[in-house]
Amino acid sequence: MTVVGAGVDGGGWFGTGALGSGSVAAMPPTHDQEELLNGKLAELLREQGLDARAERRESGRRMDVVVDVDGARVVLEAEAGFSAAKQREAVKDADARLKQGLTTVVFAVCYPDGATTEMLVDAKPIWAVRTRIDLGSRAAARWSEPGGVPELAEAVRQAGGAVGDADGAAQILSEALDAAVQRLSTPARGMIAQALDLPQEKSKDRRLLELHQRETDGYFIATKRGMLVVATAMLFHHRLQEHLPLEAPPDYSGVWPPANPTQCAADAETTIGAFLESWRAIIRVDYRPVFDVACVVLETLSISPDVAQALFVLANDVAKIAGLIHGLRHDLLGRIFHRVLDTARYDGSFYTSTAAAVLLSALALREEDRNWSDPEAVGRLRICDPACGTGTLLMAAAERIRDLRQRTGPIVEEEERLLSLALVENVLWGYDINLTATHMAAATLGMLSPSTQFNNINVHRTLLGVHDGVAYVGSPELLQGQLRLRPWPSISRQVDEQPDENGVNGAKAPPPMDVVVMNPPFTRDSLRHDQFDKNEEAAIKRQEKDLLKDQPHRGAARLHSSGGMFTVLSEKMLKPDEGVIALVLPAVVPTAPGNRALREYLAARLHIETIVSSHDPDRILMSENTKISEVLLVGRRWPGDEPKPPTRFVNLIENPSTPVAAVSTAAQIERGRGRFVVQQVDADRIAAGDWHAVNFLSPFLVEESAVLHNSASNSIGSYTLMSSLADVEPAGQRIRDAYRRSDVPTVADRRALWFHKSDVTQSMQAHTDTFVDAKDEKQHLADRYWGMRSEFLLGARLRLNTARVAAAIVEQPAVGSLWVPCRPHDGAGETSRALCAYLNSTVGLLSLLSRRAHNVLSRPAFSLDTLRSIPVPNFPALGDDVRNALADAYETLKSEVLLPFPQMDEDPIRRQLDDAVVDALDLDSEWVAQIRRALSEEPSVTNKRYAGSRG
Repeated sequence: MTVVGAGVDGGGWFGTGALGSGSVAAMPPTHDQEELLNGKLAELLREQGLDARAERRESGRRMDVVVDVDGARVVLEAEAGFSAAKQREAVKDADARLKQGLTTVVFAVCYPDGATTEMLVDAKPIWAVRTRIDLGSRAAARWSEPGGVPELAEAVRQAGGAVGDADGAAQILSEALDAAVQRLSTPARGMIAQALDLPQEKSKDRRLLELHQRETDGYFIATKRGMLVVATAMLFHHRLQEHLPLEAPPDYSGVWPPANPTQCAADAETTIGAFLESWRAIIRVDYRPVFDVACVVLETLSISPDVAQALFVLANDVAKIAGLIHGLRHDLLGRIFHRVLDTARYDGSFYTSTAAAVLLSALALREEDRNWSDPEAVGRLRICDPACGTGTLLMAAAERIRDLRQRTGPIVEEEERLLSLALVENVLWGYDINLTATHMAAATLGMLSPSTQFNNINVHRTLLGVHDGVAYVGSPELLQGQLRLRPWPSISRQVDEQPDENGVNGAKAPPPMDVVVMNPPFTRDSLRHDQFDKNEEAAIKRQEKDLLKDQPHRGAARLHSSGGMFTVLSEKMLKPDEGVIALVLPAVVPTAPGNRALREYLAARLHIETIVSSHDPDRILMSENTKISEVLLVGRRWPGDEPKPPTRFVNLIENPSTPVAAVSTAAQIERGRGRFVVQQVDADRIAAGDWHAVNFLSPFLVEESAVLHNSASNSIGSYTLMSSLADVEPAGQRIRDAYRRSDVPTVADRRALWFHKSDVTQSMQAHTDTFVDAKDEKQHLADRYWGMRSEFLLGARLRLNTARVAAAIVEQPAVGSLWVPCRPHDGAGETSRALCAYLNSTVGLLSLLSRRAHNVLSRPAFSLDTLRSIPVPNFPALGDDVRNALADAYETLKSEVLLPFPQMDEDPIRRQLDDAVVDALDLDSEWVAQIRRALSEEPSVTNKRYAGSRG
């Protein structure tokens, strides 16, 4: 493994490479010079396809550069020079424009020292984005790395992601939808659910609801989703109004133009009829997927005062939201959806954050991939998301393509229309089981170009469930080349949309794809399909097994997690000789032993080009509605038998939270310098399933842990695997299944180390903290597990920033909940004590943490497979003297209080343990000290963002 770049050295984040160091000191810039630079910057931005003008004045205020981005004004305030003073001046001017109300987003820009208009085309300015939120919070400016004008232009195009309060808008809409649902009667709710084919909620579904929402007729969830369809159409109507053609459609005799949303919501009594009339007129032009379904909901509702008032209030709340946001952005729709109903725990529907989607699309779609200036070449591209949700990843891909196209030169209006038409009708394909989500995706894609009329949007509803006795599993049906679609609820269904004899549409498989983008729906087997009854769930799982029974990739798909099946599907959907997958995956995919088959499957069929992981404790996720660690993965088809290049691991120090920041991060990754560490891992290690470079920010720790594991796996030298020395079981879950805990003594007087409290377990010698009693129906299992008890226990779950010990010895043999018994094969107490001393030393902690599988980077959970594969001293080969020396170290230090892991470098007891390990195993003390220092600085250990070495 080699380290390519970091960007965390003493030279600062910007370096000196903006224009070269030069040998002549630059003269201080004059105002005239800055005006010339501003004019040249506006010209260069226009060449990038932006509507940019320099030196604009309004209300007596001068703005350096003004850019119109899809109807929103973006201002750039620039200074010449990179000095701290110039940066402060640029930010001061930017914030002033916000305070003056001239815009809602400003870029503070600094030209390199000595820049001239002639040099600006190749210069690399820096910039920081400022919004009203930054003003309110007094947030410090966060400057980009130096980047070219094309990168600045791309960041400006993404500025919509920084405008408005999307979270606030989502909260307002969620509350408005609640109020609308509560106004509707039970018959009205039932009619909406029936019209949209949405099921009545089961009692277990009500766990998702607030207390006041649970006492309903069972249609709260379905009705809220139906009302969300209407609200989405209303939002779309607000955005669309200015883009409707001036002339009425042919053979249309009604009033044109149709009433706008404000006119439709002018009076409660006429709101429903006015929206229906307006939307029916708009459908004559286009946008059927958006308005047809919404019209179904409105037509279903009988006109009554309560119904009319509900829709009237909802329409006016939507109008408020339209004023809070710019356009109809896919990040807003995703946030709205999972705020309205968070079902991710049950169906795995984690919605990708816009920043992650932008970063992933930038890594997957490269400038060199094709001639982006050729409309036909772009039109031949095929991109699919088989679990598209609200369309965030598809929209990010579309915006990336438009940006790549614009980099080749300005696009005239007709070219823009044709590009949008090609993207929606040919390039982008999406499938999902959720009606509301796919409706949002169709609305989002329709807004790629509101003035363009689309005949077809390739967003489809797949069928998950049992229909007329037949089980369907959604998009994974494509593993056998077949697919079943559900028709859209429609007021005017076309002939070819009629359902077949099973009540669902048969559909041709989509064409082989150039790119498959996806956030696969990972969820535990005990929870997925939980929305179905037991018989339906069993039928669905049987169908999954049938899909996979004759497939060579069955092990990779892993039936107990639907995400594995979707990940295999992503590769299967690619063209056989070319193509790329771009996935958002839980961090357990590259780390858990149980996912090794999936890693090997992907590595055998693709070049795993890039894996991006977050080591930013403030933002470990890539999805909106999750709290787990995630990674971005890009894999490409690799030609023939040529050796594959190494895989690039990008471990982020700072995970971008906005599209603008994501654009900058993507550009920095390509340059190999930024707020991240880049590591290159050889293809043979990737092929063998070793993707553990995501586990540490420090490349040194990654490499040294790999050496330890390689030695242990081959029993080379001083190390072997724990499984060769000891039995490690039962897992804590088994103990929780078989026993109930008690704070008072029980008849059997069985004891356990149940908790891992850092203020209690502070030394290697621990004490049991609870009694356990066998559950009535689990007595046999309880007795079996009790036979596996041990006085030596391994920590199975750690909170790294507070934990002090990774292994402990208790006063008598016991079982554990967050601890796992470890029983040396030789039965010797000296072996237990020696292993306990080793695992609490620095090298032992590295051995343990290097193969952790983590849902949260700083709170790993260790499976039995992981614990059994820990590298430990090979005592049979080393001899009793080595073992006894470490056992003596335990006896000497067993009662001493250890400091938490982040303080290990200043912990005198940890150093004594390390000295004992160094002497016993003949290690380099400086090497161990280096590991200790590096571990103490790891963000996953400190649970703080990396701030640089302490020296």
